[in-house]
Amino acid sequence: MNAPQAARTLADVAQKPVSGVGVSDITVSMFSAQGFALAQRIATAFASSDAVPAQFRAYNLKRGANNVEEWVENPAAIGNCLVAIEVAQAVGMSVTAVMQNADIIEGKLRWSGKFVIAAINASRRFTPLRFDIQNFGMIKATYKEKGAWNKELKRYNMTEKEVQVENLQCIAWAIPAGVPMPAGVYTLAQARTAGLPVIESAPVSIRMAVEEGWYAKSGSKWQTEMKHLMLQYRAGTFFGNIHAPDIVMGMGRTSEEERDVVDLTPQPDGSYAVDLEKLRQNGNATPSETHPETPKADVTDVNAKETPKTDDKPDEGADKSTQQTQQQSTGPLNEAQLIERIKSVASMNELEGLRASIDEIPDPDSETRVLAVFVEMQQKFSRANQRASRGNRPSAE
Repeated sequence: MNAPQAARTLADVAQKPVSGVGVSDITVSMFSAQGFALAQRIATAFASSDAVPAQFRAYNLKRGANNVEEWVENPAAIGNCLVAIEVAQAVGMSVTAVMQNADIIEGKLRWSGKFVIAAINASRRFTPLRFDIQNFGMIKATYKEKGAWNKELKRYNMTEKEVQVENLQCIAWAIPAGVPMPAGVYTLAQARTAGLPVIESAPVSIRMAVEEGWYAKSGSKWQTEMKHLMLQYRAGTFFGNIHAPDIVMGMGRTSEEERDVVDLTPQPDGSYAVDLEKLRQNGNATPSETHPETPKADVTDVNAKETPKTDDKPDEGADKSTQQTQQQSTGPLNEAQLIERIKSVASMNELEGLRASIDEIPDPDSETRVLAVFVEMQQKFSRANQRASRGNRPSAE
């Protein structure tokens, strides 16, 4: 514990079960009484930890009068922890990761440079970030330093100062995923010469650090040999802010997720059809779709050429119904199809009707994954029914 509090037992902080509702049904939510109460409990637990940054701790040890250390309460700790919990839920990260990689600057959560670089590299949208550092020699740069308070102007007097620095410049760069990197290409200049579709950050230089005030701050790492690392961190952040803000903020899908998403078109009989041509264009085709001599996959090609109607041939509607009958006769739905069907149900009764299909899955691992989605949907409908019983509008969200 990092604060002088009375000892508490596990029973004091244990979550009390809610009558008629399983504990597993309660999830963190800022817009429900039970969900917000749970969020506050989690925030209180984090605030009592020494393993979180100071801005999230309920008490911090500071040196006071007579050079004596004393515990000082942080009234914003619980609120800061709630913000971190909400952000973690929004971007799909753990709360601990958000706290360890975010700084609170002027009321906003700012991601650390290494976190931004890690998020970009993990997205696989680009090749791993590379950094091009060049030395443009010694230069003189000016910056403004805050002086004494001017009572007449009601502001601080700003003094312009000049400093001589080694002007290093760093650019973070990468190429889109899927574009092969030729052998022998290691630098930004070589990539440009090879005609690669290079994606670059805005240049970050020591001159910029001086003019923006980063260089002159007390304890600034820009003045030490860590300036090379600072240049790379800042260039990586600039790259993420311009070329991948959705990745940095946890929004949208990565390129890997985009390739895994299949657009299904509901059919009148309850089955689904997929555009095979679109899948091929997206690089999503399966082996059965890329080799004509192999049997067709159990999906309907909505781009198939229409057969002209004649007296001795069945019409298009009959042909489609025949295809759908063949699909249904091929056996039980596979894992992806069954998960998609479960996620698309509109009621608990419809969901329960798919339970038998889960039992028909031959692979135990696939059955476990499908069952997890089934249970998740059950919980959503249960929560919707509970809200409806309290007079709220039913929702499966």
